[in-house]
Amino acid sequence: MLAIENLTTEIDSDSGLVRAVDALSLTIERGETFALVGESGCGKSMTALSILRLLPDAGRVTAGTVEVEGTDILQLPEMRMRDVRGHRISIIFQEPSTSLNPVMTVGRQITEVIERHTRAARRRGGSEGDRLAEARRHSGARAPRSATIRSRCPAGRSSA
Repeated sequence: MLAIENLTTEIDSDSGLVRAVDALSLTIERGETFALVGESGCGKSMTALSILRLLPDAGRVTAGTVEVEGTDILQLPEMRMRDVRGHRISIIFQEPSTSLNPVMTVGRQITEVIERHTRAARRRGGSEGDRLAEARRHSGARAPRSATIRSRCPAGRSSA
């Protein structure tokens, strides 16, 4: 399903060229669970970002292949790579403050991802809840159980 051979990623930094990923090779078969663990700064995030081609501007994959079901996704044009991201390969970032847009509701952001990466109808109109429910039906995702989440706003007001 995923075969990585000799993946090497380099980043230009103020102190020179940094090899963030050095000749990584691994294979993950369908149904297999894989965990990449290591100490801070060892290259876990850079490996994931390299696979998804989401590197910062100063970074680039300089060697290797990343095959998903036999297709080297490092060779795909960006338009085709967008179809791979979220549909064939996904990443869940650790820090929600850098992953979520604070001016959009979480529901809208989830709906947008489901609509982009499934065949869910992109209908106009209707409530956000209606669009989320429709996208969920198309994706096969189950509806979450009802819950109320409360957080404290900086001004001390409670938000639900």
